Amino acid sequence: MSAVSAEVVITNPHGLHARPAAVMVERLKTFDAEVTIEAGQKTANAVSIMSVLALGAGHGDTARVHSEGPQAEAALEAVVAILTEEE
Repeated sequence: MSAVSAEVVITNPHGLHARPAAVMVERLKTFDAEVTIEAGQKTANAVSIMSVLALGAGHGDTARVHSEGPQAEAALEAVVAILTEEE
């Protein structure tokens, strides 16, 4: 089982709010990986929309993403792409 992590500055202009969070949750359900996101002092299960929204992570904040499982790298890449999408 593989585990990867990355620290990402959120450049998505909407931060990690409703729409980007919903897209991320749906996309992550397709991967065989457990993903968590940390922002500030909070940690969220990345497939729980309420947990992700509770982070309150906005544009310019730094998030730490941890992914573990057979598809850990692909899941991490998907999260990083959403957090850094500049629309």
